[in-house]
Amino acid sequence: MSDKDDRTPPKRVRLTGLQEAQLGELLQVEAKCAAMYHAVGFDAAEVPVRTAAELAGLVRHHSVHVAEADHVPVALMAWRDESPGVAYLADLQVHPDYQRFGIATKLLDLLDTEARAHGFDQIIVRCWEKATWAVAFYRRRGFVPLGDDAPAKLLAWKRDRSEGRPIVRPGEVLLWAVVPPAPPVDEDDETEEAPPTE
Repeated sequence: MSDKDDRTPPKRVRLTGLQEAQLGELLQVEAKCAAMYHAVGFDAAEVPVRTAAELAGLVRHHSVHVAEADHVPVALMAWRDESPGVAYLADLQVHPDYQRFGIATKLLDLLDTEARAHGFDQIIVRCWEKATWAVAFYRRRGFVPLGDDAPAKLLAWKRDRSEGRPIVRPGEVLLWAVVPPAPPVDEDDETEEAPPTE
């Protein structure tokens, strides 16, 4: 993407749960995002394009959210809780035409809210190192590589999943971040209730 961006941002971004009517547009998001990876050298085996049935099936084991920009589905996020109490971000993708409009940020803010509600302190995600745009986004959000100095829950998560084998594929990195505290409520923004009418 060039420094000069003359695209018009969407007027309205709405977050919803995954709905069957959104699958057609989400297949386009899936194909466009996969094409970004294929353009930097990944093949279809490393970054496959899912079918409508596979997208719909995400809801069996994940909390799935869709971002609609001016009523058009343009992004998808799927996460799940994994023992011993970690929020695992399984998927976050935004149609390339809608990237850099804050849509992924809105989805991650929603993940933070849901993770806090479930009592999770950390979020973990797998990311391809060659996907520099994704790594840069996560780093701006406070994600860091998972090292030996990570919190005990994350190290237990890694140990449980590795079973003595590498947990990531070559070229992949595990990133994690602390779930931030809830933003303070601005009392000036609260509207006063009108007195009841008789």
